Formats: sequence, C-alpha cells, structure tokens
Amino acid sequence: MRPEFVLAHEWIGLEVEVVESPNPCEIGIRGVVVDETMNTLRIKTEKGLKTVAKKGRTFRVKFAGKVLRVKGDLIAFRPEDRIKKGILMLKRAKGVWLW
Repeated sequence: MRPEFVLAHEWIGLEVEVVESPNPCEIGIRGVVVDETMNTLRIKTEKGLKTVAKKGRTFRVKFAGKVLRVKGDLIAFRPEDRIKKGILMLKRAKGVWLW
C-alpha cells in the first residue's frame, strides 16, 4: 500500500505522535487514535485520553509498515468525507513524507 493512502484511510486504531504543534504541551503526545472528528483526534495515551486539534499540527503515524509524517491540515475533514474524497486528496499528497 502506498504511503499517501493514509490520507484516505481510517485513522481509528493507528498509532500516532504529535511532532509539531503551536502548543508546546502537545508535542510528544503519542498513543492510539480512538476517535476522530472533523477537527480533532482523540488519542489514548498511557496517561489517559487526549484531544488534539488537527489543523496546524504534524503527526508521525505508523501505517502499512512505515512511519510517516502527515500535516494535520491534510486530514482536517470529517472522516467519512476524507475517505470518500480520498482519491482527490492523493493528488495533493505533498504533506506526507517517509520518516
């Protein structure tokens, strides 16, 4: 599976870490995504559930055996819309890098 497919994939169950954020307290939050809305990810960490905004953040995510860096602005859609429009988003996959 190509790394850019992460943009059109279900994020619930994926391991993520916040690597860039305008809020320094969010950097380093890591765990498993347990819920997703249009604007946020709920991440189950060792210390409990954390809600992190998508916009303006960069996430490190384990996907298809690779570790990727994804700009939150590219996934800041309702999950069902992002999955439906995934093919269009793959053409704009400039925010996904191999780590």
